[in-house]
Amino acid sequence: MLIWLQDSALGTWVAESIWGYPIVLACHAVGMAVVAGTVVMLNLRVLGFACNVPIAFFDKLSVITWAGLVLNVLTGLALFSGDPVKFYYHPVFRIKISLVALGVVSIWLVLREIRGTAGRPGGTLVAPIRTKMMAGFSLMFWFCAIIAGRLIAYIEHINGV
Repeated sequence: MLIWLQDSALGTWVAESIWGYPIVLACHAVGMAVVAGTVVMLNLRVLGFACNVPIAFFDKLSVITWAGLVLNVLTGLALFSGDPVKFYYHPVFRIKISLVALGVVSIWLVLREIRGTAGRPGGTLVAPIRTKMMAGFSLMFWFCAIIAGRLIAYIEHINGV
Protein backbone atom coordinates (compact mmCIF):
# COMPACT_ATOMS: atom_id res chain seq x y z
CA MET A 1 0.00 0.00 0.00
CA LEU A 2 2.87 2.40 0.78
CA ILE A 3 4.39 1.83 -2.67
CA TRP A 4 0.97 2.39 -4.28
CA LEU A 5 0.64 5.67 -2.39
CA GLN A 6 4.14 6.73 -3.36
CA ASP A 7 3.43 5.93 -7.03
CA SER A 8 0.05 7.70 -7.00
CA ALA A 9 -0.38 10.98 -8.88
CA LEU A 10 -0.29 12.93 -5.61
CA GLY A 11 2.81 11.12 -4.32
CA THR A 12 4.63 11.61 -7.60
CA TRP A 13 3.65 15.30 -7.77
CA VAL A 14 4.84 15.96 -4.20
CA ALA A 15 8.09 14.01 -4.63
CA GLU A 16 9.10 14.96 -8.17
CA SER A 17 7.50 18.27 -9.08
CA ILE A 18 9.54 21.42 -8.54
CA TRP A 19 6.50 23.08 -6.93
CA GLY A 20 4.65 20.16 -5.31
CA TYR A 21 6.57 19.78 -2.09
CA PRO A 22 7.07 23.53 -1.41
CA ILE A 23 3.39 24.34 -2.01
CA VAL A 24 2.13 21.52 0.22
CA LEU A 25 4.71 22.29 2.92
CA ALA A 26 3.77 26.00 2.90
CA CYS A 27 0.09 25.11 3.31
CA HIS A 28 1.03 22.71 6.12
CA ALA A 29 2.94 25.53 7.84
CA VAL A 30 -0.07 27.86 7.55
CA GLY A 31 -2.34 25.21 9.07
CA MET A 32 0.17 24.63 11.84
CA ALA A 33 0.36 28.36 12.59
CA VAL A 34 -3.43 28.56 12.79
CA VAL A 35 -3.72 25.53 15.07
CA ALA A 36 -0.76 26.44 17.27
CA GLY A 37 -1.78 30.09 17.53
CA THR A 38 -5.36 29.43 18.53
CA VAL A 39 -4.45 26.55 20.84
CA VAL A 40 -1.85 28.66 22.65
CA MET A 41 -4.31 31.55 23.06
CA LEU A 42 -7.03 29.29 24.44
CA ASN A 43 -4.77 27.38 26.80
CA LEU A 44 -3.09 30.50 28.14
CA ARG A 45 -6.53 32.01 28.76
CA VAL A 46 -7.59 28.92 30.69
CA LEU A 47 -4.35 29.10 32.67
CA GLY A 48 -5.29 32.62 33.79
CA PHE A 49 -3.71 35.00 31.28
CA ALA A 50 -5.82 37.72 29.60
CA CYS A 51 -8.69 37.28 32.05
CA ASN A 52 -10.44 40.31 30.56
CA VAL A 53 -11.04 38.37 27.31
CA PRO A 54 -14.42 36.61 27.50
CA ILE A 55 -14.08 32.85 27.39
CA ALA A 56 -17.01 32.70 24.94
CA PHE A 57 -14.65 34.23 22.36
CA PHE A 58 -12.60 31.04 22.37
CA ASP A 59 -15.60 28.84 21.73
CA LYS A 60 -16.20 30.83 18.53
CA LEU A 61 -12.49 30.80 17.70
CA SER A 62 -12.42 26.99 17.91
CA VAL A 63 -13.98 26.81 14.42
CA ILE A 64 -10.76 28.32 13.07
CA THR A 65 -8.71 25.83 15.09
CA TRP A 66 -10.59 22.86 13.60
CA ALA A 67 -10.29 24.34 10.08
CA GLY A 68 -6.52 24.64 10.56
CA LEU A 69 -6.43 21.06 11.79
CA VAL A 70 -8.31 19.83 8.70
CA LEU A 71 -5.84 21.73 6.50
CA ASN A 72 -2.95 20.10 8.38
CA VAL A 73 -4.40 16.62 8.06
CA LEU A 74 -4.91 17.03 4.30
CA THR A 75 -1.50 18.56 3.67
CA GLY A 76 0.12 16.09 6.07
CA LEU A 77 -1.33 13.20 4.07
CA ALA A 78 -0.03 14.82 0.88
CA LEU A 79 3.45 15.22 2.38
CA PHE A 80 3.30 11.62 3.62
CA SER A 81 2.45 10.42 0.10
CA GLY A 82 5.70 11.89 -1.23
CA ASP A 83 7.80 9.35 0.71
CA PRO A 84 5.47 7.06 2.67
CA VAL A 85 8.01 4.30 3.28
CA LYS A 86 10.41 6.73 4.96
CA PHE A 87 7.71 8.28 7.14
CA TYR A 88 5.90 5.06 8.02
CA TYR A 89 9.04 3.52 9.51
CA HIS A 90 10.46 6.71 11.03
CA PRO A 91 10.12 6.56 14.85
CA VAL A 92 10.03 10.36 15.23
CA PHE A 93 7.15 10.55 12.74
CA ARG A 94 5.23 8.06 14.87
CA ILE A 95 5.97 10.14 17.97
CA LYS A 96 4.74 13.27 16.16
CA ILE A 97 1.48 11.63 15.08
CA SER A 98 0.92 10.35 18.65
CA LEU A 99 1.51 13.84 20.05
CA VAL A 100 -0.87 15.40 17.52
CA ALA A 101 -3.54 12.86 18.49
CA LEU A 102 -3.01 13.67 22.17
CA GLY A 103 -3.12 17.38 21.34
CA VAL A 104 -6.41 17.01 19.50
CA VAL A 105 -7.99 15.10 22.38
CA SER A 106 -6.66 17.55 24.95
CA ILE A 107 -7.90 20.66 23.14
CA TRP A 108 -11.29 19.00 22.63
CA LEU A 109 -11.44 18.32 26.38
CA VAL A 110 -10.47 21.90 27.24
CA LEU A 111 -13.10 23.28 24.85
CA ARG A 112 -15.71 20.96 26.34
CA GLU A 113 -14.87 22.23 29.82
CA ILE A 114 -15.16 25.90 28.88
CA ARG A 115 -18.37 25.59 26.83
CA GLY A 116 -20.48 25.69 29.98
CA THR A 117 -19.17 29.15 30.81
CA ALA A 118 -20.00 30.70 27.42
CA GLY A 119 -23.56 31.57 28.48
CA ARG A 120 -22.54 33.41 31.66
CA PRO A 121 -22.53 37.20 31.63
CA GLY A 122 -19.09 38.28 30.48
CA GLY A 123 -18.14 34.67 29.95
CA THR A 124 -15.49 34.86 32.62
CA LEU A 125 -13.81 31.72 33.80
CA VAL A 126 -11.62 30.83 36.67
CA ALA A 127 -10.81 27.34 35.58
CA PRO A 128 -10.73 24.46 38.02
CA ILE A 129 -7.34 22.84 38.52
CA ARG A 130 -8.38 19.87 36.33
CA THR A 131 -9.05 22.17 33.37
CA LYS A 132 -5.80 24.05 33.97
CA MET A 133 -3.92 20.75 33.99
CA MET A 134 -5.56 19.77 30.69
CA ALA A 135 -4.55 23.15 29.24
CA GLY A 136 -0.97 22.66 30.42
CA PHE A 137 -0.79 19.19 28.90
CA SER A 138 -2.36 20.50 25.69
CA LEU A 139 0.37 23.13 25.38
CA MET A 140 3.03 20.48 26.00
CA PHE A 141 1.56 18.05 23.43
CA TRP A 142 1.35 20.67 20.67
CA PHE A 143 4.80 22.13 21.44
CA CYS A 144 6.39 18.68 21.37
CA ALA A 145 4.51 17.71 18.18
CA ILE A 146 5.95 20.76 16.41
CA ILE A 147 9.46 19.90 17.60
CA ALA A 148 9.05 16.26 16.54
CA GLY A 149 7.83 17.40 13.13
CA ARG A 150 11.00 19.43 12.63
CA LEU A 151 13.23 16.63 13.95
CA ILE A 152 11.98 14.25 11.26
CA ALA A 153 14.04 16.18 8.72
CA TYR A 154 17.19 16.03 10.83
CA ILE A 155 17.16 12.53 12.28
CA GLU A 156 17.91 9.82 9.76
CA HIS A 157 16.30 6.48 10.25
CA ILE A 158 17.52 3.37 8.51
CA ASN A 159 14.53 1.12 8.11
CA GLY A 160 16.19 -1.80 6.36
CA VAL A 161 13.77 -1.64 3.44
